[in-house]
Amino acid sequence: MNHAQTFRRMTGGRALWLGLLLGLLPMVSNQAAASEREHYIHSVIAMLRLQADTIRELATQDFKYSRNLARHAMLLHNTFGLLGPMDWHAVEATFLQKKKADGTTIQASTFEEMADQCQKSMKTLLQVSIQHVEKGGKPEPVLKALDDLQGRCDNCHALLNGTAPDVWGHLGK
Repeated sequence: MNHAQTFRRMTGGRALWLGLLLGLLPMVSNQAAASEREHYIHSVIAMLRLQADTIRELATQDFKYSRNLARHAMLLHNTFGLLGPMDWHAVEATFLQKKKADGTTIQASTFEEMADQCQKSMKTLLQVSIQHVEKGGKPEPVLKALDDLQGRCDNCHALLNGTAPDVWGHLGK
């Protein structure tokens, strides 16, 4: 074998490997983007859980920082907003369902009603948290409002059959 044949053989093999690697780069890039997206969503979920746990603790205890209850309710609301408005949630839910392609779908009207109820629950939590801070009282209204909000999130996510994250850790998925 002469040098030209050896060179072609070496570069042909390397070119094949280089071609394969270049062909895989978009897949790796897409996986990295998906991984970054998932990491972000899990980070926001961790913040939501932390705010909910803090609200629960502040509503049931009276100590120096208990008056921050309403602020944490507002933080919960703002943190939820990091995941987008409810209409974005509808688009994301549709995307996740199509990606899973198991035949389950949520009707748009059903999702809109559930999203509306979730928003109302969020407003109720804010209102009762402010009232609790301003007027005092028992923790039950705050805890009920928080449980209602979490239940509404869980109800919708449960309908998505595992394609949506278990935000509050109640679904066992």
